[in-house]
Amino acid sequence: MDPAPHAEVTTADAAVKLVSEAEADLVLYVSNQSFDDEKVRLTVTVDGVTVVDDGFHVEGQHNWVSFPLAMSSGEHEITAESDSGATLRESFEVRRGKTSYAVIEHWTEDGSTELTWQFQRQPIGFA
Repeated sequence: MDPAPHAEVTTADAAVKLVSEAEADLVLYVSNQSFDDEKVRLTVTVDGVTVVDDGFHVEGQHNWVSFPLAMSSGEHEITAESDSGATLRESFEVRRGKTSYAVIEHWTEDGSTELTWQFQRQPIGFA
């Protein structure tokens, strides 16, 4: 079962809210890519609004969960934390009427965990 969006982004009056992909200003994908951490808990916030706080299974490393989000145009900050101790903080810009795409992935290498960030203006092609 895929992780669910946090209740904070499902309310109608949220500053950052879950919408259909066709209405999204940002399509955020989150994934656990670590075979060393078969299940990792990830918490992701955008501008202080919790988007997701749930467990992600590595499965075959091809399990990206999408969270299409509506938010105002302009500068935003995303923060992600894993229960394995990795943290990530990035700024990004939403342009009015243009959908952006981002990926946060959890990795483990040589006993060290990290979260990576990719942000782009075109849809992401996953292999």
